[in-house]
Amino acid sequence: MNRQQIKARIAQLYVALQFCSEKIKTFTAGERICINQERFQWMHILDNPEAEPRPISLDLENKVKNVTNLVTKFHFTPYYEDPFMEEEKS
Repeated sequence: MNRQQIKARIAQLYVALQFCSEKIKTFTAGERICINQERFQWMHILDNPEAEPRPISLDLENKVKNVTNLVTKFHFTPYYEDPFMEEEKS
């Protein structure tokens, strides 16, 4: 993945987590941990390209895709902006 794709993935995972928090509870606590592990590993890879990704399971990926579709359907924007994206702007 290139930097733009990595940033898009980080944003997608963040919005999915926020949708779950603010609208429809979809992910278990354990699934949320796995999603955050992937997010933070991608952040690490932006600074350390030789690091290995830690993708979520295929089942969890399908749940993320379903939530992403709901985000689009309901034109959801999170109450809080992604702190990673705020940091990137600075």
